[in-house]
Amino acid sequence: MFNPDIQYRCTIIRGKAQKELDNLLPAYANIVAEICPCTKDVFDQEFNDRLSQIIYNDDFENLGENNQKTIRNHITEVAGKLFGLYYSDENFIYESPSNEKLLIDNDQPAFFKNLCLNFQFPNGTQKIQTIEERINDGIKFKPFHFVLTLLSLAQKSGIILTKDEIGYYVLNAKQVLQGKISVEEVLGTILKDRANNTIKKLDAGSFHTQHIREQFNLLALANLIIIDGNNLVINKAEKEIIDVFVSELAQPLQFDIFKYDLNNDEDKKQMYFDWSAYFGKIAVSNLEILSTSIEALQREEIEKPKVPQKGTDQTILGDEGEYFVFDLEKERVSATHPRLVNKVLLLGKQRGLGYDISSVEADENREEPEFARFVEVKSTKRITEPDLNDNSWTDTISLTRKEWIAAKQYRSAYNIYRVYFTPNATIVRKINDPFGKNESGIITVLPTLYRMDFGSESIDKQY
Repeated sequence: MFNPDIQYRCTIIRGKAQKELDNLLPAYANIVAEICPCTKDVFDQEFNDRLSQIIYNDDFENLGENNQKTIRNHITEVAGKLFGLYYSDENFIYESPSNEKLLIDNDQPAFFKNLCLNFQFPNGTQKIQTIEERINDGIKFKPFHFVLTLLSLAQKSGIILTKDEIGYYVLNAKQVLQGKISVEEVLGTILKDRANNTIKKLDAGSFHTQHIREQFNLLALANLIIIDGNNLVINKAEKEIIDVFVSELAQPLQFDIFKYDLNNDEDKKQMYFDWSAYFGKIAVSNLEILSTSIEALQREEIEKPKVPQKGTDQTILGDEGEYFVFDLEKERVSATHPRLVNKVLLLGKQRGLGYDISSVEADENREEPEFARFVEVKSTKRITEPDLNDNSWTDTISLTRKEWIAAKQYRSAYNIYRVYFTPNATIVRKINDPFGKNESGIITVLPTLYRMDFGSESIDKQY
């Protein structure tokens, strides 16, 4: 019999606020990609200094003790254990496949979907004493698989479940965490208690609710649920990937933590190495299942089937951003100088230009409205809206050599339009004259690609 009153606090690595996680993910990811593979000493030094510059605008060694601890927490607890952006063996630290994928497709919800698919209890993110306690208490559970399956079952019957109910009857219920209770039993118990006007929820306070809130945040960042006040609503537009979670619920844990002898130091060390490699892997063979369409992100009701777009996730996102900015530029120019709107040209398919759109200054240069404006569009998908007043906000993009040459050539006429597709709004931020801003220290541009030219004299042997 299911007794939800047998409560059990099953914590996860403590993250940051939802928006802060969304803000800092690209910064973490780019630093990892730039410095890995490397030794632990190099990794610590480079990551410490680079993240300190982003968050505090200073070198790590100049920070006070508390701020240094904050930086180390970002790197080890959030970027490492919670996000799985890197993994290690005895000698080196490596970039994880999930980190590499994120930098290719700029799809932050897809990253969090992958994280949720790989997550389980017990796991290798916590201290050995906590892991042993979970094992001794019989914890064996995929929290995100269970929650999504439960929400799917409820929603089919027109039932909306609350955060309080999921927290109490699922994520803090020992029998559920032990894998002994089905989603049907949980839903039945919730409905029975509702009928009896019995209200059960966790005690107030961070100690009791933090771990529950962290898990809801991850599901929301993955675009799988919509948090509406105290209600949790499944995102129907993500049905394909949610079906994967549902189908995998009954399967054994992907990472077999029970095969290790955690009383043995070598086995314990190997478990941590293996977990870090596992957690950052890509969870599905078909990467398209993880992809977040603009429609799913913005949760639009599509009346007729959408014709599938051809291309990779990266090119589709790029095209979406270019079309959006193209329309934005035409509207901007037409509003004050309709005779110049024909000068707004979409040129993204013409290779080698170093920009995607040719436009004019129009009302933003009243003395010379016909002055040329060159626009390079860089797009990304995320759940939260970036806030210019948020001190944790930072961003990183990659530029090709052609784009940087164009930035140097056109200077004040060259602009980067950063497009953020989010559920509630599409936000566009303009960076004018990035070459000049780099020279004055307002932004930082680092070369990250090395080209090697070689001839016959360099060849040692042909096989």
